[in-house]
Amino acid sequence: MPETPADPGGSVLPFTPIRNTVYAPDELFAGFDPDDPDSYAATMDFAAYRWFVATGRSTPTDPYPAMMRALHDSSLTLDVGRLIAGERVVGIMGGHQLPRTSDEYRAVAELGRDLARRGMLVLSGGGPGAMEAAHLGAALSRHPQAELDSAISTLGAAPTMPRIQGIVAPDGRPDERLVRAAHDWMAPAWTMSRAIVDPAPSLSIPTWHYGHEPTTPFATRIAKLFQNSIREDGLLTVATQGIVFTAGSAGTLQEVFQDAEQNFYAPTADDFSPMIFLGRDYWTRVLPVASLVDTLFATAEPVVAQERTRRILVTDDIDEAVAHLEAFTPARSRLARVQGPRHPSVS
Repeated sequence: MPETPADPGGSVLPFTPIRNTVYAPDELFAGFDPDDPDSYAATMDFAAYRWFVATGRSTPTDPYPAMMRALHDSSLTLDVGRLIAGERVVGIMGGHQLPRTSDEYRAVAELGRDLARRGMLVLSGGGPGAMEAAHLGAALSRHPQAELDSAISTLGAAPTMPRIQGIVAPDGRPDERLVRAAHDWMAPAWTMSRAIVDPAPSLSIPTWHYGHEPTTPFATRIAKLFQNSIREDGLLTVATQGIVFTAGSAGTLQEVFQDAEQNFYAPTADDFSPMIFLGRDYWTRVLPVASLVDTLFATAEPVVAQERTRRILVTDDIDEAVAHLEAFTPARSRLARVQGPRHPSVS
């Protein structure tokens, strides 16, 4: 088990603060060994989380770690803009506790696969549950149904993400028992992700704010950030082709209303990105926000109010969801950019 960081004040950084590219799984999880239960703690990803916790989590009091976080997140955000230029980006949002053995997990995986097969870039928050399922489906979109079935069956050996919120103490010390629980959850996904031949590209934007939730290795590009507010705004700003909201809890609801806010103030009809609520019973009865969002848009400027019946869909049908997304030409994301100057001394 790696030792506690010698400098919890943050002068020794476990990451490069200025970089030209987002992460690949092999970089973020270098050192992970499916057969070594302690190896989860040896990864750069976990070292960065320990540093994040030891330097104050989301509210650092020392200006140095605060500046290093800002440089890092700005660098990755710039590369996200390059990656999405010219892409039809669809966000898939949903609960992190969705079991791998559930029908809903399979449905999200098939949704991610079908979107990728139609040339759309699948985007998620990069965590477990629905987010993992979306990237699994995208990664296997060039493969037959039998391979997706086999993958879901294999992952089902570790069906539910363990509750490991206390995996790192405030001073950066890891809890060995919880590290091993995280390893056991991660191991089948890591092994499988490395074995997929020619995975379709997908993009995730996770955050060390939720560093206790293992980041999925099925995304081929990982823009992991320190500041969750930047991450949440970025997810919604990037997904101009639309967002599919699958069943989730407080975090997913936050994304629903952040997306609604962006659409409510859309300057043109093209800037109103489609909102799809996948799971009619969930979004109309369990958490009945679909009707609330529609009522909200009815009070918006005419350009938004008139578009709401075209842009919002509540459905149980994956094919209907995909067809709904394909019917629109997205506006250009304000983050999208052509390749600009690259810093010569960084990756």
